[in-house]
Amino acid sequence: MSKLLSIALPAIAVFAAVAPASADIVTTYTDSTNDLFDNGLGNLDIQSVSWTQVDTGGGWLLNLSITTRDWADWTKFMVFVNVPGSSGLSSNPWNRPVNLNGQVATHFWGAWVDSVADSQYWSCSTSNGTWEQYGGVSQNIDVANKTLTLSLGWFPYGAAGFSFSFDVATTGGGNDPGIDHLSRSDLATSGWGSESVAGNFLQFTLVPAPGALALLGLAGLVSRRRR
Repeated sequence: MSKLLSIALPAIAVFAAVAPASADIVTTYTDSTNDLFDNGLGNLDIQSVSWTQVDTGGGWLLNLSITTRDWADWTKFMVFVNVPGSSGLSSNPWNRPVNLNGQVATHFWGAWVDSVADSQYWSCSTSNGTWEQYGGVSQNIDVANKTLTLSLGWFPYGAAGFSFSFDVATTGGGNDPGIDHLSRSDLATSGWGSESVAGNFLQFTLVPAPGALALLGLAGLVSRRRR
């Protein structure tokens, strides 16, 4: 499995009197394919996961896109996020047989693309240590590109350099485990009736906006000229 992280940044030109336009920043993680107990389940086989930072000018909004090898309208998606300094749980609010392998999640998103597609957002309660639901999030289904995008929009306060860990898993209905985990390059489960086990959560870090990078470059030019 290639966990190659790629950050797509727009080209930046520095002008003394012109502020550069902001642009989205995409960070992509790729996953091995055909690593399931049944490789005919292409709709549950993760190919890549991308975080898109949307710069609003006053903070960050985040979108999460999950691309699978194939597509079917019964696919379910589970997103586990661990934000440092927050209370977390080793369970999940869907009560799926998923072993987080000693790690915890502070936030959870669950989504499905059935005939009536929807999603749920859950957070670990700091008061009683249980999962509490806070509604859902907007989502976009791109069947042609086999991609589900969730508009999380929950980082307006996030600053450049802020990091959190995460995992993404696919699943079916009922009491199914995670069939494919982004955190693993091998089998996450041996079958429908067996608990899945996550690998080490991946790390995501907010990077500076293009405008911020350009201003840093401009400051560097001014500093050099003064020397």
